[in-house]
Amino acid sequence: MRQFLLTTFLLIWVSCPASLHAGDPRFTASFQTSYDGSHPDLYAQEQDRVRLLVRQSQLEISSQLGLLQYQEGFSCPLTVRFDDRPMTGLEHALAYVQILHSARGFAQELVVNLDVMAGYGRDFDPIFYHEMTHAVLNDAVVSQTQRLLPSWVQEGLATFISGEGPERVRALAQRYRKSQVHAAVRDLEVPVLDYARDYLAFKYLYTKHSVNSLQAFVRDLTEGKSPPQAIEESTGI
Repeated sequence: MRQFLLTTFLLIWVSCPASLHAGDPRFTASFQTSYDGSHPDLYAQEQDRVRLLVRQSQLEISSQLGLLQYQEGFSCPLTVRFDDRPMTGLEHALAYVQILHSARGFAQELVVNLDVMAGYGRDFDPIFYHEMTHAVLNDAVVSQTQRLLPSWVQEGLATFISGEGPERVRALAQRYRKSQVHAAVRDLEVPVLDYARDYLAFKYLYTKHSVNSLQAFVRDLTEGKSPPQAIEESTGI
C-alpha cells in the first residue's frame, strides 16, 4: 500500500511587512481560479468542500491553540491550490504546506494533490486540519520570528489538533513487544520525523498541566521565545 506522507515543506521565507498588531487587516484564504489537470470532476467537487473546511478548521484550530485572532483570517496571504503534479519528494503527499518567496512578503500555499486524493479512501478532514495547523503556526510564529519551528513542535501540535495522535501511537506500539518499548523512546531534539513521539509531548502538556498551558506555550512562541523557554514558562518547571 502506498504511504501517504503528511509533510510541511518549507522553501524560503521573508518576514511580513510589519509585526502584528491588534486591528491589523487579516487575509482570508484565496483559491486558484482554474485547474487544467486530469481530475476536473474531483476538482469541482473538492473545491467547494475545501472552502468550507478552511473556514471550519480556522475557527477550531485558532480556538484550540489560543490564537483567537485567526478566527478572522491570516496575517499574511494563504492560497489553496489543487494540483496533480506535486513537488519532487512529495509525490505521495495528499496535502502539504509550503512557504513561498514573495516580493510582497511572507506567503504560504496549501496544496491538495488530486491525483493522490482520487485513490484515497479515508477521511480527508484530519489531514486538512493537520496541514492547516502548520499554516497557522507558520503565519503566527515563523513569519514574525523568521525562524523555523523544530519538527517536534510543528508535527506534535498538528497531530494533536488533527486528532490523528491515538492512531499514530497505536501504529507505533504494534511494532514493539512490551520488552522492547524503550526502543521507541527518543529525545524530542533528535531530528527524526516521529509523529507519535511528537504528539505525546503535547498530549502530556495538555493532560498533566492544562489547555491553558498548551495555549500559553503557543503564545510564548509567537512572542519569539524558544520552545524550551516556552515550556518552562507555560508549565513552571
